Amino acid sequence: MGIFEETVSIVREAERLVIGPRVKSRWKSVETTLDAVVHVPWFLLVGVQERLATLGFGLFLVPVWWCILAAIIWVTGGGSPASFHSSDGWMVAGLMAAGSVIFRLPSRSTRLSIRPPQIASLAAHIHAIAADEATIKLLQSGVAALDSAANQRITRINWALGIGWAGLVWAASHWVFTTDVSYAVRQEATARLFGGVLIFLFFGVGTMCYETALRVVRQTIDFAFLEVSDMRQIENGPSRAVVEEG
Repeated sequence: MGIFEETVSIVREAERLVIGPRVKSRWKSVETTLDAVVHVPWFLLVGVQERLATLGFGLFLVPVWWCILAAIIWVTGGGSPASFHSSDGWMVAGLMAAGSVIFRLPSRSTRLSIRPPQIASLAAHIHAIAADEATIKLLQSGVAALDSAANQRITRINWALGIGWAGLVWAASHWVFTTDVSYAVRQEATARLFGGVLIFLFFGVGTMCYETALRVVRQTIDFAFLEVSDMRQIENGPSRAVVEEG
């Protein structure tokens, strides 16, 4: 295989490890259809699982932060913990929990959804097709080229979402939140605007999940290449030592 085919095989192997077993077919047209109909939803589900896990952890931190803040108020004599039971107290606890999730430690954010067995499996695949360090460098360059194309796709999607949001705001300001139109027109515009918001949320949430799943694939590939480089150094170490002694 050429560098392009080998690069694509690395990316597809990383996708398989992230989303699970792929449904294969000997016909390319059928395989392309399976990728679009089956594998794309599986790929997005990886992002959904990651987002839900982050949301669940944030919700778990809300009562934890509430207890911490209530204990601080009780120790400092700023009032009884019961007085902190108001909605303001839970709001502060929610903000603190959100901050804990948003500003999480780099060591924690890097490990999200990254599995060492997946990295080891992909490293073994790369090790099998890369004959030497020079080939590894070429494959890394090929993956970087594919990654650049993926980044451009995400940029275009984000631009489209931005334009869509601007259109929704314009429609709301001219057809819903105005007194210059009749009640019937406002009602119809509200229904259409609600449908537009649902479509925007569908693609917006899908884009976030896609970016998350793409990050998992990227980091799995990056660490797999590091593993392969380390394996090459270990393999070449003893032989180099023998040459130097000779």
